Amino acid sequence: MSDHGTIVRSPATASWIGKPVKRVEDARLLAGRGSFIDDHDPLPNVHHAAIVRSPHAHARITGYDVSAALAMDGVVGVVTGADVARLTKPFSVGVTAPVHYYCAAADKVRFVGEPVAVIVAKSRYVAEDAADLVRVHYEPLPVVVDPERALEPGAPILHEAVGTNLAGHRRLVYGDPDRAFSEAEVVIKERFRFPKYSSTPIETYGVIAKWDALDGVCTVWSNFMGPFIMHPLTARVLGVAENRLRFIVPPDIGGSFGIKSSMYPYMALIALAARLTGVAVKWIEDRREHLLASSSGTDRVAYRELAARKDGTVLGMRYRWLDNVGGYIRSPEPGCSFRPTGNFVGPYRFQHLEVDTSVVMTNKSLTGPNRGYACGHLYFETERMMDLLAERLGLDPAEVRRKNLLQANQFPYRSPTGGLYDSGDYPAALDKALEVARYAELRREQAEARAAGRCFGIGVALAVDPSVSNMGYVATALVPTEPKRLE
Repeated sequence: MSDHGTIVRSPATASWIGKPVKRVEDARLLAGRGSFIDDHDPLPNVHHAAIVRSPHAHARITGYDVSAALAMDGVVGVVTGADVARLTKPFSVGVTAPVHYYCAAADKVRFVGEPVAVIVAKSRYVAEDAADLVRVHYEPLPVVVDPERALEPGAPILHEAVGTNLAGHRRLVYGDPDRAFSEAEVVIKERFRFPKYSSTPIETYGVIAKWDALDGVCTVWSNFMGPFIMHPLTARVLGVAENRLRFIVPPDIGGSFGIKSSMYPYMALIALAARLTGVAVKWIEDRREHLLASSSGTDRVAYRELAARKDGTVLGMRYRWLDNVGGYIRSPEPGCSFRPTGNFVGPYRFQHLEVDTSVVMTNKSLTGPNRGYACGHLYFETERMMDLLAERLGLDPAEVRRKNLLQANQFPYRSPTGGLYDSGDYPAALDKALEVARYAELRREQAEARAAGRCFGIGVALAVDPSVSNMGYVATALVPTEPKRLE
């Protein structure tokens, strides 16, 4: 410390890189002194919301009967999809298809669990009891859940204004894949299915909203870790200026893994409930609701082709996939298709690539960012193709990968799809992994096991994962001559 009381850091402490940093939050959290959204009581006399959800995967809404719910003591209001359609706008989407996605079903439901009404009452108990009394009249419609089936002639159409279940399609070509395949000595083709999945954070969604009618300011407290990302979308939906919508995050959030970025429709819905009832409204999602209708990673049907020489050198690949985004495509989708654009080729040197992407809507629940989203699909397909190549040529899977890896002297490296790999020594990393895993010894044990009639599998997989990202990849879904205007 200097004579003037200023702390002077020595050169030895000038950098945090490579040094352990002591955690400071553990004692407070372990002692139960955390402050999460359900602990948060920013306002007096907060009322509670319960959401009525669709039991149908696909049905037209023909009417509502909320009289019994409104007659319950303690209920202050009911918001229906008709109110949503009258008082809000649909969310902007990242494709040119005219998909109208509201914060609650306005004309028909398109997945099980879609919100159709909101009860606001003096207590959560009363709100949930009243939700059971709401009667929504449905006209059931045919259902489609498979993305390939959804694109067939005669498949049920989810959005009549779109006229198809295809929300978006792009074909991206890098290098000369046609030449790579014409010169290939080996061509391998395979079909893959990747399942729908969810990260399931410990803390579910939570929203508290207050609408000040006097100054026209709406304040929303929620456990969304990135409030600025979806703030403009929500403001447009509610019809308020951005400086009249305040997002506040509690001190602690019980996990997100990207899944809480899909909370913004509920932020708009609860804000509308606060506006219509004139009271502050709190909604805490229960676990069943979260599993039913929060957000998940896309399921995918993919087709891969690989062109190679007989020595195992990969010349090029063709990717074709259909990503199932559920009943609506919503921001930041189709990020699940395009987030890994820069690392489409992974750690490998091949320069020729064709990517054909289709974003498909079906009567499944909605998708969005989930831990490592989009990359798991990519790595699964690519690494399986490398295994199939090794199997076809009778080569060791690790050696096939080593033959195709970028070399240390190639960095910094610009991938054919535009990604910048700033540094690395991929062969050294592979060698270290094989050493730590005792790969040679495992292969000997495998040979002995198989000779004895026992199954013994060894998996090898390599990946280059983006360390940071921005929302710019969503625009990849748009052809350059057709810029999207957010309305």
